[in-house]
Amino acid sequence: MLITHKIKKLKVSKDVSNTLERGLSLFLVSRRGHYFALSANPKDAITNFTGWFNAIGSSDGFTLYKTVDNIYIDKDPTELINNFTNIERRSSEVIENFVIAKNGLIYNVSSYHGLINIDLDFRGIYDSDDKGRIYKIYKLEGMNILLVEYTKYRDESLKEMVKKSYLAIKGANFGYTLKNTWSHKYYHYDAYRKNDPERYVYNALQVLCKKNVKLYFGFSDDKEEAISKVNDISDNDEKIGTVYDHYIENVIKTKSEIHKVTGPEVAMAYANCVHAIDGLLMHLQVDHKKVTGLWAGLPWFHQYWARDELISMQALILEHRYESSKEIILRYLSDIKIDGRLSNRYPSTELGNADGIGWLFKRIYDYMIICEQRNNFDVYFTLYDLKYIRERLQFTIKSLLKNYSKEGLLINGNLETWMDTYFNGSAYNTDYREGARIEIQTLFLNMLKLMNLLNNYLANKFVKKHEKLVSITDNQYNYKKLEEDTTEIVRNKFFKGVNGLNVLNDGYDCTMSEIVRPNIFLAYYLYPELVSPKDWESTFDNALSKLWCEWDIDTVKCGGLSTIDKSNGLYQPYYTGIDNKSYHRGDSWFWINNLAAIAMYRLNKEKYDTYIQKIMHASTQDILYWGFIGYASELASSGWFKSGGCLCQTWSITTFIELIHEMYIE
Repeated sequence: MLITHKIKKLKVSKDVSNTLERGLSLFLVSRRGHYFALSANPKDAITNFTGWFNAIGSSDGFTLYKTVDNIYIDKDPTELINNFTNIERRSSEVIENFVIAKNGLIYNVSSYHGLINIDLDFRGIYDSDDKGRIYKIYKLEGMNILLVEYTKYRDESLKEMVKKSYLAIKGANFGYTLKNTWSHKYYHYDAYRKNDPERYVYNALQVLCKKNVKLYFGFSDDKEEAISKVNDISDNDEKIGTVYDHYIENVIKTKSEIHKVTGPEVAMAYANCVHAIDGLLMHLQVDHKKVTGLWAGLPWFHQYWARDELISMQALILEHRYESSKEIILRYLSDIKIDGRLSNRYPSTELGNADGIGWLFKRIYDYMIICEQRNNFDVYFTLYDLKYIRERLQFTIKSLLKNYSKEGLLINGNLETWMDTYFNGSAYNTDYREGARIEIQTLFLNMLKLMNLLNNYLANKFVKKHEKLVSITDNQYNYKKLEEDTTEIVRNKFFKGVNGLNVLNDGYDCTMSEIVRPNIFLAYYLYPELVSPKDWESTFDNALSKLWCEWDIDTVKCGGLSTIDKSNGLYQPYYTGIDNKSYHRGDSWFWINNLAAIAMYRLNKEKYDTYIQKIMHASTQDILYWGFIGYASELASSGWFKSGGCLCQTWSITTFIELIHEMYIE
């Protein structure tokens, strides 16, 4: 199958042979909280997480609910074309076109005489219960609308109703037939991940097409709302097309102009990532409030995860989404807990999070610096904002030192860093990354750096005395001295000698503290002042010798980092799925690869050019030709390249944007 990405006259294509092995799927997402995904080839049953999913209210704000499982015709597709706001699936002269809008889904098929198959699978995203599922399909009197009325009962007795939902379908002008059959599906990617791979889906109906048909879909738990939604998108079809054309011309086409320096594939991957964050930047009601924020990924990370969202926020700032960035910052500043940390997720959960708070203040620091560089600081930071940030930061520093400090370092518990999974096996039970960890220390050092920046800025911007520089002090802490002293403590306790060179450890005075992991690249990214460039280079060189993975992806030379020393007994070269055995013990994560490339570029871009280029090309190939087309995956197996994990992972997307900005923009 030919996979094509197209922006006006710019086009990149690749002929791929095994769509099932690659998990190739078309993918569309709306910032109203719904997404649509289908296997590139309808014969491929990849995952039960493809289909059409809508956000609906739940106890923690919302969850995702599936309705459509598949839409397909009796043709073998030969090409999938990503036009960003719509996706075409072509079978010789026949063209299927898929569009997602704020209120629904549009399916258009042209140059086709035959039947359009529509399979349904109404269920919550994690609901595998197949009992008591009743579909009733009928045409509404006086309207060109088919209504699917779905009732879920507790069991097969059909006595206790659990839920009722409605799917409205408009546009079946040439007639339809009800199939009313069930078919067994075995989803191969779910089996690969060790997730439940089997489902029964409802083969609902076949719509007749005589050359051209356009179908509109609207969903709701309320019958009238479903009808209203489908009428809204059909009535505004032309307007939707106009808005999308304007978006392509004025946003996406502009982004693709970097192809003159990057080449077409890298530029196309960058444009796809910019488009992706436009969809993943959600505006939803949570706890009766409208919340703007970045979902961590799809299908299953459809929440605001603090660590993921704050790491990802740099791309929003770089792409001039200043207002949304500020909303995210203010939300988390107001959510700091009494111990000085953030909850792992918003709304709050019980899961611990040692690094989210540091990433919050790292992104505030970045935001301030970028606004200064772009001469719009005063637009986004008022005097009140600066004083509020300083007050929150001051509280946080004191609370962290009170609750988590030991020997001048910050300590975290089991599974509280980004490497937050374990595998229940004898040797694996020591791998919790507890204790003092390198990126936690550099996050804290950056907080101290921000405090000193704020103190100087507030004093000299608003409180100048006789044209001399002054500083704001705290009764309890001299933050300049605290930053200097903490830097020295971290240097002394995290360095070890390896072959006559100093290299940073992953931890201090804790289990597996000397095991090489890619977190040292995060340490440089967060606080490069920690040691000299020479010592950073020796640290990077040591890590690369133990973590680097070489991949040949369709003749493209690529690479990435294992999440643990490949000589370690816990190393897993291949993705093992939801058992988490390989998750942080081998799997190569695109987000940390991208940030490692940024770190190497800043430290010595000539020396590390080969590594940087191979990381960039690995991310590019994943975005364009693997998984959900146009979106970055969570990770890849380190032993050989195969995209895995969540197939639309936000921090993989945003850190690629950041890498492109670092190398080619501004």
